[in-house]
Amino acid sequence: MQRVSALACIVLMCFSIQAMAAAAPAISDAQLAQLEQRLAKAATSSAGEYAKNLTDAAKASINDAKISLAAGKDKLAAKQAELADVQLSAADARAAEKELLEKVAIRRSELKKLEARLERYRQGEEN
Repeated sequence: MQRVSALACIVLMCFSIQAMAAAAPAISDAQLAQLEQRLAKAATSSAGEYAKNLTDAAKASINDAKISLAAGKDKLAAKQAELADVQLSAADARAAEKELLEKVAIRRSELKKLEARLERYRQGEEN
């Protein structure tokens, strides 16, 4: 009897897990507004400069999510909003990468100047 009830519990848990996995998280107008605010901030930051293609794609995904939400396609709207979130994160990452590459280039230039100066000291040109 215990085996049957344990088996029944396991089967019920499996069904509930499947139901939870099938249900997409609902997206609200407030969440879309937050994404739009994040997009606006990204557009005015270095992400707008270095990753314009990603910020433009995020804008399109947000607009698509709004349209889907208005049409009652909640699952699709949630997926499109999630895509916009990922696109904005990628834009931020690309901007950070570009900024770091610029800093490395500046440091490399400074290093070359210092190495040249060190070499002049070694040869006795500067005292």
